[in-house]
Amino acid sequence: MNLWIGDYLKLRNEIHYLQFNLTDKLLVAEDIKETQLMLDEHLQREGQFKIIINSFVGLESQILKKKYVEGMTLDKIAMELGYSPNYIRNKHAKILIVVSTFETIYEQLELFKKNFPRAKK
Repeated sequence: MNLWIGDYLKLRNEIHYLQFNLTDKLLVAEDIKETQLMLDEHLQREGQFKIIINSFVGLESQILKKKYVEGMTLDKIAMELGYSPNYIRNKHAKILIVVSTFETIYEQLELFKKNFPRAKK
């Protein structure tokens, strides 16, 4: 699984957990405030992930949204969009290759920045 996709799924689970915690009647005001602060940060980060997902267009965007935002299986996505399951699986695999390539380039860029910091003006 790609790093950012795994992070997104973990983040979604944490958001659900924090939202559930806020319904606890035994939480004191300080815990409510801290939990709400964490929830707000997680929701902001989720928005950043959705920007990445929305950077894809057309069918690729639909597949990513349905799989990782709505939690649908690839077979259900194929049925809903009117494609064969194999076609959607292949398309999904190609999307993951693009994402993986992007992650590799991003990691190399970050390493480069760390090893060769910009000179201050």
